[in-house]
Amino acid sequence: SLISLWAHLQPEIVFDETVAEKGLDGYRALIMADCDVLTESVAAKVKQFQAAGGIVIGDERLAPAIKPDIVLTAYERTGKAKEDKAALMALAAELREKLDASYRPYVDTTNRDVIPYLRRYKDTDYVFVVNDHREYGDYVGHHGRVMENGLPSEATVAVRRPAGFVYDLLGRMPMNAREQNGHLLADIALGPCDGGLYMITGRPIAKVAISGPESIERGKSGKCLIGVLDVAGKPIDAVVPVEVTIRTSAGDTAEFSGYYGAADGQVEIPLDVAINDPIGVWQIEARELASGRTAVHNVRVPGPSPWPPKAKPMSGDAANPVQPRG
Repeated sequence: SLISLWAHLQPEIVFDETVAEKGLDGYRALIMADCDVLTESVAAKVKQFQAAGGIVIGDERLAPAIKPDIVLTAYERTGKAKEDKAALMALAAELREKLDASYRPYVDTTNRDVIPYLRRYKDTDYVFVVNDHREYGDYVGHHGRVMENGLPSEATVAVRRPAGFVYDLLGRMPMNAREQNGHLLADIALGPCDGGLYMITGRPIAKVAISGPESIERGKSGKCLIGVLDVAGKPIDAVVPVEVTIRTSAGDTAEFSGYYGAADGQVEIPLDVAINDPIGVWQIEARELASGRTAVHNVRVPGPSPWPPKAKPMSGDAANPVQPRG
């Protein structure tokens, strides 16, 4: 699994039972390490996968019933972390070189220590990266078996799409990206033991809009709709993280404040006003966490009518400054 991670292949573990029951539809390549014994049903599924164009990668221990398309030599670890990592990374580079003629990953980085992982929603890509650059520290590093100290890394992330708009979801800001040979490229810098999450959309985020009621009476409820929109005012085809803060007229944070995912660029937020909540103007603030844009909507919670209540008549002694005799 480490070889496939450092080869940036985004591996997924499949078990014998899964292969036997569901086959290998949807996969492009199958790595069979230490598979010297296979059940007949699993071997049949693997042959079916290979006949349909799937790539089988095996080592010299692979069961003779399966003829691999790519052979990688099995590596026995020595217990020396630095040397073992270098050897496994070399095998990862060899694997990528042998795969390049028939398969290239959709997302890649220029640094083997920066490991990518892709998720997708419609036309929007979400690229996760983990910085695995490490060195020996003084906790267990003196044993030479574990490199426990993280180191910073720099890399260029490459996504196989000709265009898009890239947003740093942890930094909450847009990123500079460039197109090159059918790929979208973005430069990143990660701290020790750091990671990143980048959203790539087909249309840029232009603004945030909130629509909702102008007033809600005490003891009643309402809803407001938050939209993350493009320049034409249409919702973005993405799940955009949004931070919502609902403030009462007293400045307190109200229920349903928090973080939401605006699926297809929209999210509906409930507004519940209790019978004893403060009257006045409440404020709903929405901040989308891709470009950092915000919007504010005001809602009035009216008091009893009339307000202020009609004053009661004052007694004749109410304004008398003379103290009564005691």
